[in-house]
Amino acid sequence: MLYPASLSADLQYLAKRYEWSAEDKAEVRAAFTDCPEMVHFFTVLAAAHRAGYEQCAANGFIRLQAWCMEQHLGDPFAPGFDLAVLDAMAVEPRRAHA
Repeated sequence: MLYPASLSADLQYLAKRYEWSAEDKAEVRAAFTDCPEMVHFFTVLAAAHRAGYEQCAANGFIRLQAWCMEQHLGDPFAPGFDLAVLDAMAVEPRRAHA
């Protein structure tokens, strides 16, 4: 399976943001290996965080899918989701390579 060029940077970004341990990183790697749906999930999750997505008590710990819908981005898990539109909202730009 070919992975997007940005996946490494996205995973590093998420690891830092969520303070993943070595065990967490191993679980994430196992989750996305040969699983395009999980690669897409982690890519969208990183892009959403860069665009302002947060889960906190103040927003009822909003889920990624609901947040994307509130932003009028559509369902991030539906075919045809436009990641470029989400990237364009980024406060912190995506790095192509780590």
